[in-house]
Amino acid sequence: MLCIISFMVTIGCWMSFGPKSDHFGTDLFGQAQLREVTLQEENAAYEKAISNCDNKIHEKLKEADLFRTKLQEMDLTEKNLKDKLENALAAFHARQSGKLGELSIDSETTVEAQDVIEASKSDVLDKLENKKQELSLMEEMVEVLEKKWAQVQENALKQPSPGNEDGLGKWIGCEYTVDMENMRNCPNVMQFSSAQREKILDRQLHSLIEQLATKQAQAEGLVSEIHLKEMELERLNGLWRSLETSTAEFNAARNRFGRSNSEKGSLSSDYIVDPHHRPSYHLGGRTENLMLLRSAFVLYILALHILVFIRISF
Repeated sequence: MLCIISFMVTIGCWMSFGPKSDHFGTDLFGQAQLREVTLQEENAAYEKAISNCDNKIHEKLKEADLFRTKLQEMDLTEKNLKDKLENALAAFHARQSGKLGELSIDSETTVEAQDVIEASKSDVLDKLENKKQELSLMEEMVEVLEKKWAQVQENALKQPSPGNEDGLGKWIGCEYTVDMENMRNCPNVMQFSSAQREKILDRQLHSLIEQLATKQAQAEGLVSEIHLKEMELERLNGLWRSLETSTAEFNAARNRFGRSNSEKGSLSSDYIVDPHHRPSYHLGGRTENLMLLRSAFVLYILALHILVFIRISF
C-alpha cells in the first residue's frame, strides 16, 4: 500500500512539473520501481526468518510441556515410593517394638540402614526440588521470550517496510516543494532510515537466535538430569526390595529363635523334674546350638546385605 501511495505521489510530482521535468520523472519512476522490488525481497526474507523463529518457539514449547509431564510423573512416582517406605517403616517399627531388648544389634544395623535410606531419599527430594525450580525459571524465561517476540512481530507489522509514514511525509513534501535538490535527497533519507531499521531487526533476530540456542542447551541439560534422577530412583527401588528381603529373613530368624527359646524352656523344666535324665539335656543343648548357629548365619547374611547397601550408597 505504501509503495502504491509512493507511486501515486511520484506521478503527481511528475504531472505538477510538466514536460520540462519529463526526463527526471522517468528516472524517479525507475528508482521507485527498483526500490519496490528490493523492498518486496526484503519483506519476503524477513517473513521467512519470522516463520523460522515461530517454528523454533513452538518446538521449545512442546519440549517444555514434555518436561512438565515427565516431572509430574516423577512426582507421582516419588509420592508412591514415600508412601510405601513410610508404611514399611511403620510396620517394621511395630514388629520390632516388642523385641528391641533381645535383638539390639540387629535393630541398630536396621536403624543404620534406614538412616542411609532416609538420607538418600532426602537427597533425591532436594535434587528434584531444585529441578522443579529450574524448570519454573525456564518457563518464565520462555514467557519473556514470547513477549519479546510478540513485540518484535508487532513492530514488524507497524513498520513492514522502510516506506513508512516518515518516508511518505518526505515524498509528500517533495510534492509541494519545487526545489529539485530536495527531491533528489528524499530517496537518500529513506535509504538511511531503512538501513537503521534493518540493523535493529537483524540485531533482534540474532539475539533471539542466541536465546533459543541457550534455551535448547538448558533443555538438553535438564533432560540428562531427569534421566539421572530416574536411574537413581530405580536404584532406590532396588535397595528397597533388598531391604524387604532382608526384613523377611530377619523375621524368619526371629521366629526360629523364638521357637528355640520355647523348646529350651520345656527342656529345662523336664530336667528339673528328672535331674538324672541326661540324654534330654544333651538333645536340648544340641538343638539350641543348632538354632543359634542358624540365627548367627542369618545375621551374618543380613550384615553382608547392609554392608553392600552402604557401599553402594556411598
